[in-house]
Amino acid sequence: MKYKGSITSSLTALAVSCSLITTPVQANTISDNNKITNVSKETLKPIYEANNIKLNRTGYNITNELNSKLINNHSFSIVLSFEQYSNTGLQALFGFSNSKPGNNNSYLDVFVRDNGELGMEARDTSKKINNLVSRPASLWGKYNKKSVENTIALSVDAKTKTYSLYANGTKVAEEYMTNFLGIKDIQGIDTYMLGGVNRAGKLDFGFDGKVNQFKVFGNALSQNQLEELTSNSISNHLIYKANDETGSNYFRIPVLYTFSNGRVFSSIDARYGGTHDFLNKINIATSYSDDSGMTWREPKLTLAFDDFANVPLDWPRSPQMRDLQISGGATYIDSVIVEKDKKVFLFADVMPAGVSFRDATRSDSGYKDINGHTYLKLKKQGESGYNYTVREGGIIYDDRTNSPTDFRVNSDFSLSKNGSALRTEQYSVSFENNKKTEYKNGKMVNMNIFYKDALFKVVPTNYIAYITSSNFGDTWTPPKLLPPLMGLNRNAPYLGPGRGIVDSKTGRILISSYTGKESVFIYSDDNGLTWNQKTIPLPSSWSAEGQIVELSPGVLQTYMRTNNGKIAYITSYDSGNTWSKPQYLSFISNPSYGTELSIINYSQKIDGKNAVILSTPNSTAGRRHGQIWIGLINSNNTIDWKYHHDIDNSQYGYSYSTLTELPNHKIGVMFEKFDSWSRNELHMKNVVPYISFDIKDLMS
Repeated sequence: MKYKGSITSSLTALAVSCSLITTPVQANTISDNNKITNVSKETLKPIYEANNIKLNRTGYNITNELNSKLINNHSFSIVLSFEQYSNTGLQALFGFSNSKPGNNNSYLDVFVRDNGELGMEARDTSKKINNLVSRPASLWGKYNKKSVENTIALSVDAKTKTYSLYANGTKVAEEYMTNFLGIKDIQGIDTYMLGGVNRAGKLDFGFDGKVNQFKVFGNALSQNQLEELTSNSISNHLIYKANDETGSNYFRIPVLYTFSNGRVFSSIDARYGGTHDFLNKINIATSYSDDSGMTWREPKLTLAFDDFANVPLDWPRSPQMRDLQISGGATYIDSVIVEKDKKVFLFADVMPAGVSFRDATRSDSGYKDINGHTYLKLKKQGESGYNYTVREGGIIYDDRTNSPTDFRVNSDFSLSKNGSALRTEQYSVSFENNKKTEYKNGKMVNMNIFYKDALFKVVPTNYIAYITSSNFGDTWTPPKLLPPLMGLNRNAPYLGPGRGIVDSKTGRILISSYTGKESVFIYSDDNGLTWNQKTIPLPSSWSAEGQIVELSPGVLQTYMRTNNGKIAYITSYDSGNTWSKPQYLSFISNPSYGTELSIINYSQKIDGKNAVILSTPNSTAGRRHGQIWIGLINSNNTIDWKYHHDIDNSQYGYSYSTLTELPNHKIGVMFEKFDSWSRNELHMKNVVPYISFDIKDLMS
């Protein structure tokens, strides 16, 4: 079944020279599936409409047209489509105000900031009330150097005392206000403006751009109506969308990979407890496209645990609540994809319930050696030691007597006794009165050695699992755990999410991982039958998420995140057996904590040379200013970084990203369009879009 809402190869159909398909709005219907049905035409008939108004920070007065129609409405909705030409400073899309001297702070407006934030204010000078609702990373600024049309909405509902904001098909913010202010509640409103707010006879917050459409409705429209009315070409750029088939509202860590049969494959973290890394409940979701990224299959959960329910919770974003976390579900996180000889490998880090990166036991691999064989070890509920191991066939042995028990670990890590599955009760999470509650929901699921209520449990450290597919992701084998590559007394490394590589000289499969003190290259020389590692010490404690490219047969470079504000790279001239000391890209600056990057080889010549393509933020002020760089490979295995292209405005968020070369040789890009490090930008929906570029666009 094709994904609902086609995603085209660029953003070029609107006034921005974009080629996206805009879903037509049906003005007479609405349903639970965000399609309008059975709603009267009168409900969606605007009381005022204006179109194609160009503004240059001068404002456009609509007082005569709107005052008599809106002043008596307690509730109303506004839908507005716009393009912004300059994004400097705070700019108001519209403002309804008391323009008399001494009432500067009596107005209602909707504004945009230079970082893509969308917000509204309802203020009254005499009452000293300021109701502010906003969400960062709500908007697009530009694509291919041209402004993008955004469609936003404001719903003012006096009955529920709420203000709601929508952007491009998503409800981005909603707040209940005890001191609710509607139009009638703001003293002396006498001026209605597009493109600014009239304060004491002077236009403030002037908007620089074009209002393509402005509609005012005389009531508070429903969420489904407003999501439909604001849906546009940008909305169709989401492979994974809040409350889709994954049951999740939040996604992070995207990965793209083009298989040898032309299928474009994607994986991502589906995160159920907000966008937190840990503690959380996280599964790996996947989707794919067989038409060069034009349309995508409905997502599915490819690596998933069931100890917590897959529920699309609205995780709180307020400073008092946003740091709340799920106490810890068993988790798959940070996927890596690689293909070798039409066999696809999908890797992910595995964390037992309640174990985070920080909490993982560092001095224990989770395995033990028995008579020269390495086995996963388990602790039985009520016992203090790890007295059991998982032997051949999944049979659990009591190591004290070296005898089999009646228990078995199945291929999905679930437990059974004498052939019958052991069951445990699933957990759910809810919020009520600003309090998080975790509770057993009555649903019984298969007990698993990674669950907190399991009869047998693994060591609380991190593991790496992988699955394989021989039909390009249609079906997958059960997961396997990598052996203790770092030795019995060390935990596993952490994957650098993204792509693996196959060295063209040796056929070696390599993927990058790290420990914080080392870069660890996991490799296989027998097409994935066995796995080994090469450990490269790093000069300091880096979060060295890395990606590998090939400069020439056997000559590899790994580009990695650091803690010094730079992207580091190391080089191997022997297919990954040995590596150089780190060097740094001088033209990229990151915050001190760094960011994962993406880099790929390109199959076509550029300026007569082989090329690599790099995606990264380039800002010290957070994960912002996304750029794509083209590097030309010289005959001496150096790179001339000749071209670069800005994804969006420099203040807009750009965090983890992934690149792939599409079958038509365009470049597919999927990225976190927000600052995923910022506490203020936690738990936001629909902020991981997919777009694509012609290679010539990236060179201009």
